[in-house]
Amino acid sequence: MAGHGRTLRSAFASVLALVAVLLLTPAVAGVTAAPPPTSTSHAQTAVHSARNSSTPTHAKGLLWKIEKAGVMPSYLFGTIHSDDPRVTTLPDTVATTFDNSHSFTMEALIDNSSSILEMAEAMFFSDERTLAGVLGKELYAQTIQAMSQHGLPVEGIEKQKPWVVIMSLSMPKPKTGQFLDLILKTRATLQDKPVYGLESMKEQIAVFDELPMEEQIALLKETLGAQDKFEVQFEELTRAYLQRDLAGLMEITAEHNPKQDGLSERFMDRLLAKRNVRMLERLTPRLKEGDAFIAVGAAHLSGPQGLLNLLEKAGYRVTSVY
Repeated sequence: MAGHGRTLRSAFASVLALVAVLLLTPAVAGVTAAPPPTSTSHAQTAVHSARNSSTPTHAKGLLWKIEKAGVMPSYLFGTIHSDDPRVTTLPDTVATTFDNSHSFTMEALIDNSSSILEMAEAMFFSDERTLAGVLGKELYAQTIQAMSQHGLPVEGIEKQKPWVVIMSLSMPKPKTGQFLDLILKTRATLQDKPVYGLESMKEQIAVFDELPMEEQIALLKETLGAQDKFEVQFEELTRAYLQRDLAGLMEITAEHNPKQDGLSERFMDRLLAKRNVRMLERLTPRLKEGDAFIAVGAAHLSGPQGLLNLLEKAGYRVTSVY
């Protein structure tokens, strides 16, 4: 028991980084698996339709005005989890809109120490299982090597679940530690804005923690195979983001989805489609208040199951302003 406590403490410092990944996972999750899928996913179908439509909708833009009669307009902003200065330097239009808004809503908040402890405990096997035991000797050795090459500590890894390793290996090496979503939260706090979250940390963790073990292992294998391509892929993703190319972001995500038959669709359904429905329900009170600034991962915005399309179906007018 004491050993488990030390493991939790040794990982405590990395929990915030892990949560930061989850806040924007939809925007980067596709980069985790480099090989192209062998079957067409929902995301690929959506991109194909957008690229071949004469009037593509929601294909470009990061800041969207959300309007409905009788209430002040609100704004929905697509983010990417990055501390790259090209990303964290807010364009004037975005900064002004943010500063003039009444409230700020982000994907999730770390609201208290108990939620952090819950996250730390979710990262580890609570039974007799070990990472080496579920992965096997060869895959475990590859994992240790990849973690070391990525500059990540391996202390306590023997009890980590595969999805935790996936998240760790899917993060670009931080430069400043000042990530876009956290910068927005700090800015809101300094301006005394009410700050809300659309999901709990427990809900975000569950997206990965509830994946069947065989699927976690399959995703880890692909993550390990993509390590030499990751930096290039993340740069590709960043450039699409800076160009405000939502269709391009979807295309990149689709290209790098898990290649196992059926896994891609199940994973993206958990990661995007179901969460988008939940987010729409929970951001609705903010829209009814009006004058809200809402920031979510950019991959949540576009596509048939994206928030922008869901908002239009709910009777809102959405307009790209940046």
